[in-house]
Amino acid sequence: MKNRRLLSLTLFLSAIAPSILLSQNLKIKSVRIWDTEKANFSGFVNVEVVQGKIVSIQEGQSIPNPQYLLPGFCDASVTLSANSQGGKTSKSELSKALLGFLSAGFSHIESVADPNLVSLFSEIGKSKWNAPILTQSQKPILYPELDLGEGAIYQSGLVGNLDPKRNSHVPIFLKEKENRGFSQTELFSKRKDLESNGKLAVAYTFADKTSWEDALDTGFSVLYHPMPEGTNLFRAQKRDFLWAPMFGILYLQELRGRKEEWKEEESRWAELNPYFGKVWKDNFGQEIETPEGNQVTPFSIYANQFQTEKETHSNLLFASGTGHWGLFPGQAAVVEVRIWETLLQETEPKRENKKDQTQSLWDTLFGRSQKVFVPTNKDPESLPKIRRRIIQTLTEKTCRYLGADHGGKIRVGGPAHFSILTENPLKRTSGIFPIESMVLGGKLVYTSKHTKEGTAK
Repeated sequence: MKNRRLLSLTLFLSAIAPSILLSQNLKIKSVRIWDTEKANFSGFVNVEVVQGKIVSIQEGQSIPNPQYLLPGFCDASVTLSANSQGGKTSKSELSKALLGFLSAGFSHIESVADPNLVSLFSEIGKSKWNAPILTQSQKPILYPELDLGEGAIYQSGLVGNLDPKRNSHVPIFLKEKENRGFSQTELFSKRKDLESNGKLAVAYTFADKTSWEDALDTGFSVLYHPMPEGTNLFRAQKRDFLWAPMFGILYLQELRGRKEEWKEEESRWAELNPYFGKVWKDNFGQEIETPEGNQVTPFSIYANQFQTEKETHSNLLFASGTGHWGLFPGQAAVVEVRIWETLLQETEPKRENKKDQTQSLWDTLFGRSQKVFVPTNKDPESLPKIRRRIIQTLTEKTCRYLGADHGGKIRVGGPAHFSILTENPLKRTSGIFPIESMVLGGKLVYTSKHTKEGTAK
């Protein structure tokens, strides 16, 4: 019986990718791999993996309809303890959540604002869950809203012990009150103190203008959350910081009040991430309606600001915001990447169409008063450039920030972390997603293909 199951597993894997077995030794022939130096796909190559590491990449034979390999993506900010529906993730849900990241091609993720994850690391090993490589930032430091009493001076919340079991990133949550700024002397001092101890201060601004400007003015090199309208940026600052916009958080806040549009988007997410369609689609019911009295800043304001500050586009860092309401593992990346692609597209002058006075969701959220966005299928020249930039951010740039072992590259001597696609993501209509399979350390850890009982999870 055991041998029969092993044979079934071998035949199944051979059907979806003949060269891939559930082992750490692989030989993949006539594929095209992502070349980080050229920001494009290579010619046809043969890739050999031994004990989870890439030992050779050699010229291969040209074939029709090849597979395309992308380095494992990196996500700089997720919350695993939140289940994306406003509750806490149960133990039974954790394995599904971890597999969700693999389903979108993520080999490395960084946890922020979670309790200590030591027990989760242990559970992953004990239960033999397929999971991305997980790191955890230091416990976030909350800089409190500044209350001014009689004769009071600013009181700093920039204290806290550092955990040697976590990585070197130290999130500092900034939230201004009534347009009062923070003590820049203290912010600067805390940042320098952390840097002198080999740590990196990371500012979470919560889309607040004062927080953005104070973080930049005091030299923070990494910022999270959208840039508010009218943020004052200097040319030198634009060159010196990395920015993870996390647009999906605010985008879904506005989309939440549009039930029909939400359902359309939900179906699209399921197409681009089949695992989301299988596990989480249609879990909301009536919950997609905006809570009564909830005031939401129009997303178009943040979208317009992003387009205005074009110099910041080369500063992007990828963070999906998974764990916030409506953002699930894998699907959250689809949401964020779609927004990036839309905002980075070339624009054209507004064209009046008297026959069509209706506004689509994208028109409503991103605005039509000054410009419209070129549809994906009508801009074949600019889209490959945009997608190359996005792939570079998902891989080399963000993976370097996380200290990922593969460096966001497919290279000889590096670990075999890569996703497999059946079409060129620079050209296909759907874009970077969906992926068909994910390999981590030479092991097939996810496939979108249906499996038979007794063959694969």
